[in-house]
Amino acid sequence: MATPSLPPIQRSWARCQARGLDPTCAPQTGMINLSGWSHLQALVRSSIEDLYQLSDHPGFVVVICDEQGTIIDMAGDSAIMAQAQQYGIGYGITLAEEYAGTNAVDLALREALPCQTAGEEHYCQWLQSFALAAAPIFSPDGRALGALAILSMAEERHPYALGMVIAAAQAFHSQLRAERLLNEANDQLTELYATLDTINEGLIFVGPNGEIRRLSRRVAGILGINVRSAAGRPLTSVISPPPVIAAALQQLSTLEEQEVIWQTPTGAQAVICGVRPVWDRSRRYLGSVITLRPTESVRQLVQQVVGARAAFTFRDIVGQSESMRQAMRQARLAAAGRGAILLRGEAGVGKEIFAQAIHNASSRAGGPFIRVSCAAIPRQLIDSELFGVEGTDRQPGRPGKLELAHGGVLYLEAIDALSFDQQTSLLRVIEMGRVIRTGGARPIPVDVRVITTGHGLEQLVEEGRFRADLYARLSAFVVDIPPLRQRGDDIILLANHMIRRLSEQFGRQVALDPDALAALRTYPWPGNVRELEVVLEQMVQTNAKSVLTVADLPPAIARHTTPLLISDSPRLAETQELSERDAILRAGRAAGGRLGRAAALLGISRATLWRKMTRYRISREDMVP
Repeated sequence: MATPSLPPIQRSWARCQARGLDPTCAPQTGMINLSGWSHLQALVRSSIEDLYQLSDHPGFVVVICDEQGTIIDMAGDSAIMAQAQQYGIGYGITLAEEYAGTNAVDLALREALPCQTAGEEHYCQWLQSFALAAAPIFSPDGRALGALAILSMAEERHPYALGMVIAAAQAFHSQLRAERLLNEANDQLTELYATLDTINEGLIFVGPNGEIRRLSRRVAGILGINVRSAAGRPLTSVISPPPVIAAALQQLSTLEEQEVIWQTPTGAQAVICGVRPVWDRSRRYLGSVITLRPTESVRQLVQQVVGARAAFTFRDIVGQSESMRQAMRQARLAAAGRGAILLRGEAGVGKEIFAQAIHNASSRAGGPFIRVSCAAIPRQLIDSELFGVEGTDRQPGRPGKLELAHGGVLYLEAIDALSFDQQTSLLRVIEMGRVIRTGGARPIPVDVRVITTGHGLEQLVEEGRFRADLYARLSAFVVDIPPLRQRGDDIILLANHMIRRLSEQFGRQVALDPDALAALRTYPWPGNVRELEVVLEQMVQTNAKSVLTVADLPPAIARHTTPLLISDSPRLAETQELSERDAILRAGRAAGGRLGRAAALLGISRATLWRKMTRYRISREDMVP
């Protein structure tokens, strides 16, 4: 037996002898691991078949082994294949050193280097008639996948076998790396396309020659374009872009987002658009990205930014007088309806609170609540404020409050400040459900419920200064809100409610003594609830006392004080009853109208709660939040 010459081979022989491996042993089968080779085997076989066909006189067999050294595929010269089979070499045979002794396949896997063995360099006799040249195969991340080997007869060993197998293994490694990069690129492209299709914006990527390279599905909903048929075609053959968009594409310039009109198959469509040119690192123009957003999404964004939401509900309205009960009944009836609502009442009675409460109790509660004070806007600007401004090539368009209130409520204060022409425009919007912006001719659908206030509208109608047909439209529901002086003991309820709120705001307990409450009760309050709130806030801010008296009231209110005589003593009891009534209402609303829960919150029995509700004329409807 010849003495091995290569150090790795020497080390292998020493290991085989140390473990007592019999050189005359027969080939052994090994565990076949195809889990990592199921999709790689076809790639390897294609590479080795190309390698085999490049040789004029192959005279060899290409062998593929897994990472354990087990043969999982063979292809090549039929005569060599027949010789190998006679020695028991074939599919499933292991070339691991523990069973097959020293050989190039095991050394290539063990040393992670190409290796070749021939004849008596093999430890086991069944391999000594052959020559092996093997190279390890690595995954792109450096993990050993197996080995690629060339098997030939020992006396006819191929002179370039090791070089060929090294080249084939490297080619296969490069192929695997390219396949991984391609898969990663495809995954990223799939993620990108999925992202484009899920965002609210529509995107069109136009190539350098004006052709549509890519467009998201959202474009179909915005412009009515068929996504599949549009890809690859010139943009102008699919849809005619607005002049500003066409100019930006032609000039390779950036266009900031603005509202433009697209002529779609279904008619003119207003869309918020922008254009961004795309350049590579060498400043080569690759195309432009057109972004499209429906105006509805911009409306919703504006509503969120400006806080176009109603904060008050009916539970925030304090009052139990008969006049307020009547106003609340009218308001709840109006909330359940669909027509416009006219709120009538003196300044400061809380008309906006009623308007917000009606909105939150209506089917439009999820929509915007837009407030416009017609008297606070210069008459020449009301048109653009209400109806918006149509865009031009030089100036972008701007939606009006009617558009921003789409799906919700437009609260118009002091509608009597509108001119006759503006009244006519508003009437047309209410009747037709469409608004035409100032300077434009395009009707824009709007779904808005209008709540208005105005001073002396009936008299203005009689004088011909307010359109009778508009007044009829605006007064489908009328809610009369009583002045504070006609609400009796509601003044005491309101005062106690406001004092509690101010106590929380300033972080200290404050209360009003009975004489101060009596003065507040008898004062006529020309400024109504707003004036009461201002007076109480001023008293709390300017006094450090915990109990405010008549002396702390403004002189004009203090003069209305009535001395507490014996005959007046029931008024204190009346005040206590009002406080108890208010506590029951608050507990009932906190409990969501559930009487058992409300009684538990108050610390009384359900029967006692019923008796008190009957005494104070409280219904379960009053407890509904």
